[in-house]
Amino acid sequence: MRRWLDLAERLDALNKAFAVIARWSVLMMLGLGLWNVVGRYLGVSIGHNLSSNGLIEGQWYLFDLVFLLGLGWTLQRHGHVRVDVLQSRWGEKHQTRMELLGTLVFLLPFALGVMLISLEPALQSWRIGEASPDPNGLPRYWVKSLIPLGFLLLALQGVAEAIRAWAKLKAQTLMPFNPEAEQGGDRLD
Repeated sequence: MRRWLDLAERLDALNKAFAVIARWSVLMMLGLGLWNVVGRYLGVSIGHNLSSNGLIEGQWYLFDLVFLLGLGWTLQRHGHVRVDVLQSRWGEKHQTRMELLGTLVFLLPFALGVMLISLEPALQSWRIGEASPDPNGLPRYWVKSLIPLGFLLLALQGVAEAIRAWAKLKAQTLMPFNPEAEQGGDRLD
């Protein structure tokens, strides 16, 4: 079991590394967005264009970096939408079972499916050297590669979460049965 938990920790570290790129991309996106606004209005007043389609697309591409490279890290930090209305009524063991089941039945097939579906268009984009249709736009092939990469990172983090849930269930089965914990509430009497 220790090997599996070590693997989960390595997958956590991988997603944390990509999250650093995503965090810096937020700052760059905001700076570029500020420049695009200031450049547009300042350019009009001095009669010279200080922004471009490439800079505007760069802002969009940085948003793609933030969103897609942050998917796995957000899962790691439990930032994705959950059905807390139901989970709050369940005991810890039932919550863990449902977390494992949801990860295996919904998250992993979805993440792997999106990754596989998006892989061929990304490869095709690289083959043809796809570029923006706008004048002075950016190449599109590298940003299309972020889709399969982002969902691969999400799937890998899903594997890490499943390993932890499985380990938690194994540890809980070794503990004595506690009916209050199963009902989701602590008794005060």
